Amino acid sequence: MAKHSTSAYSLDVEGMRVWVQRKRIRHLYLRVRPPHGEIWVSASNRHSDADIVAIIRQRYEWIVQQRQRLVERERRMPSASALHDGAMQWVLGQAYPLAINSHARRNRIVLSSEAMHMHTTPEADERARAQLLLRFQRREAKRKLDDLTPAWAERMGVDVTETRVRSMTTLWGSCNPVARRIWLNVDLIRYPLACFEYVLVHELVHLLERGHNARFYRFMDAYLPDWRQRREQLNGRYEID
Repeated sequence: MAKHSTSAYSLDVEGMRVWVQRKRIRHLYLRVRPPHGEIWVSASNRHSDADIVAIIRQRYEWIVQQRQRLVERERRMPSASALHDGAMQWVLGQAYPLAINSHARRNRIVLSSEAMHMHTTPEADERARAQLLLRFQRREAKRKLDDLTPAWAERMGVDVTETRVRSMTTLWGSCNPVARRIWLNVDLIRYPLACFEYVLVHELVHLLERGHNARFYRFMDAYLPDWRQRREQLNGRYEID
């Protein structure tokens, strides 16, 4: 048993380190904390270590799933500290090593077949690099959205008045049928084109059918027969509205 602080200690359960913190609470709480998937349990003194071990074993599959989601989240949304030479960045499912030139006259990103070239001024810090990457992702995502939307809208016989790319915390995309407006999550630019296209088509179908009912899925089957396989690639962090 390794001490973490005066009020916390660790248990080894099924090869996993579990941090236990004793509190004056009625229930036992289990959390998998980002960014590295540390397992934390908050429990009162009336819960024995054996009780905690039993809970961890019962929830083993859930813990593994949460840790996998955190890994996938880091792949899609690297922290500012991860923006260093050689760090892998993803654009439409393709991995590019980051090549940083910190002696440029202005901040910009250029994508080549070999790498993502990030040019920054000497004054640019990690936060500035992260903001530069986000601007690049938004620009590329909007460009791809504008490329795909007209052809799909014509094929489906719908009118779209506005498309936009946004940072979203729980949704891959959204549709306002009244305003005929489609918004997509900027994170989609990290995924293969098939995933990007799937979310776009899903939102466009909402211009034909607002609900997720049998009629909606008949449209999906007709316009994008492999939409279920494409959905699987999106993992599960977000929902489709």
